[in-house]
Amino acid sequence: QAVKHGAKAIILTVDSPVGGYREEDIKNNFQFPLGFANLEMFARKNDDGSKTGKGAGISEIYAQAKQAFTPEDAEIAIQAGAAGIWVSNHGGRQLDSGPSSFDMLPAIAKVVNKRVPVIFDSGVRRGSHIFKALASGADIVAVGRPVLYGLNLGGAQGVASVIEQLNKELTINMMLGGARNIEQVKTTRLLTEKDLPQ
Repeated sequence: QAVKHGAKAIILTVDSPVGGYREEDIKNNFQFPLGFANLEMFARKNDDGSKTGKGAGISEIYAQAKQAFTPEDAEIAIQAGAAGIWVSNHGGRQLDSGPSSFDMLPAIAKVVNKRVPVIFDSGVRRGSHIFKALASGADIVAVGRPVLYGLNLGGAQGVASVIEQLNKELTINMMLGGARNIEQVKTTRLLTEKDLPQ
């Protein structure tokens, strides 16, 4: 159905069999049940697996694994046929004591080694964040909340305004960082605490 309706990719969140313990959601009585609406239908059928998993034979669509959060996870996903690796900690809402996506990105990008695109998200609010993610191994940087804020406040024009601002900030960071294009951003070496004099 996804292919029939024009989808080019499916993003599979592979790490969330349950929702995280979100105290603010509980306090506000917000419920967003995770479920599998069609699971019961599949369970009742005598399914041989030819329409799901590797047996489905969908070659026109790319399946990307979201939440490959260790280099080992990324390797498993690639071996299983993932066409992209999405490094995300869901904004820290699932497991708030886990490591940040940004801390895990360089090691995951190193293991992926350009075999498939690395998509990064979680905490991207400014153009400088996009610059740092690209310089740390991301091929694509996904932006969530700022775009939703723009949509909520100004509809399509609000979204366009947010994207324009992020692009402006990224461009300034590129100019100040000496990168003429995105490929040069990707080869920029970021200084870390280890580089500073002790």
